[in-house]
Amino acid sequence: MRRTLLILSIILLSWTPFVHAKMYDPFRKTAKTVSSANGLIPPPPMITEAPVPTVVSAIMNNKAYINGAWYKIGDRVNNKEITYIQNNFVGFKDENRLTMISVTPTRHVLGTKELP
Repeated sequence: MRRTLLILSIILLSWTPFVHAKMYDPFRKTAKTVSSANGLIPPPPMITEAPVPTVVSAIMNNKAYINGAWYKIGDRVNNKEITYIQNNFVGFKDENRLTMISVTPTRHVLGTKELP
């Protein structure tokens, strides 16, 4: 009985798929990357951050709650100066452009116009 178990175990251990299995080598060198004509690898593309939208959430006592902070007339938010604050909207001046953003639940832009 022991002899047959020994013979079966030897046969199973010497089975060809186990003998010829390919091992993964984590230290094997990978193929060289494609380089430019002068031998240098080109830099990765620049990642530009998306502009932060201006969200007016509330207005109280001539101050506006914009993007999680309170601002008053003359302060700057996202490189835009707050020119006036009304009951339902806030006016922003960006160089020669005036933008009005509402405080309604939709919080949409009421209008934009070019200044002289």
